Amino acid sequence: MKAGDKAYFDWTANGAAVNFDAHGDGGGRSISYKKGRQVGEDTGVIQAAFNGNHGWYWRNRSDKDVTMTLRTQGDYTEIKRVD
Repeated sequence: MKAGDKAYFDWTANGAAVNFDAHGDGGGRSISYKKGRQVGEDTGVIQAAFNGNHGWYWRNRSDKDVTMTLRTQGDYTEIKRVD
């Protein structure tokens, strides 16, 4: 995303709860927009603070499988899944 671009989102852990970090990095900079523990869903807007990669890290701390569903729209060129 480029500085100032916006991505509207909503995600759900489909009945489970996860830890998350909505963040960005690029050009030697990094930022954490929002963090949460044991959260089942979130909705909002990420507005890029600088040019770079902006998105989420989710962590399942339970012993059960979790299916994440992410819906987005906005000013971005691609979505990458990083395992």
